[in-house]
Formats: sequence, C-alpha cells, structure tokens
Amino acid sequence: MENILIPLIFMLFGTVMPVVIVWLVLRYRALRNQLVYDTAVKLAEKGQPVPVELFVSANPRGSDLRRGFVLIMLGVAICICLYQLGVPWTFGLIPLLMGVGFLIAWRLEPREGAKTAREPLA
Repeated sequence: MENILIPLIFMLFGTVMPVVIVWLVLRYRALRNQLVYDTAVKLAEKGQPVPVELFVSANPRGSDLRRGFVLIMLGVAICICLYQLGVPWTFGLIPLLMGVGFLIAWRLEPREGAKTAREPLA
C-alpha cells in the first residue's frame, strides 16, 4: 500500500499545483482589473476626469530584456541539473529558447530615441 501511495501523492501534487498556481494568477489579475474599472467608474460618476495612466500596464517597456536573461539562466540551470541527474536534459531547452525569443523581441522593437530617417552624408 505504501509503495503506491507515495507516487500517487506526487502525481496528484504535480498535476494539481500548476492548475492552482495558474488559477491564483488569473484570479489576482481579474481582481486587480476589476478594482481599476471600479475606480474609473467612481471617478466618472463624480465628474472627475479619468487618467489614462490608470489603464496603462505597469510593466516597463524594456522588460523583455530582463525576462530573456532570466529565462536563459533558468534554462541553463535546468539543463545542468537534469544532466547531473541522468535524465533527459533537453527539457531545459524550452525556457532557454523562450529566453532567446524574448531577447530577439527586445532587440527588434523600435527604440524611443532612434532616428526614423537617416541623414545623408555630406
């Protein structure tokens, strides 16, 4: 009985925990959005102007660079850890390549201070 109970608990934990984490994140975002909209409605009811900044995302524009580096380092760490354990280490390539994608997106996005037209050489 104990031989079956431990793997069963780990399988349930491994399948239920990601679902719970995703549910908590989505619930937090929904509650935060509801709070923002309630604030906008209260301001509109009082005749006050609703600031545009209320609806702007709080994430900075350059966050793709940080996300990319974090995911690359996470992927490298997972690859090393799984290789040392003797299991298929290629699962670590998933976050690693996602990080590379974020770095490419960061590099390709237009910069605010970049010139749109090049000046001719004199």
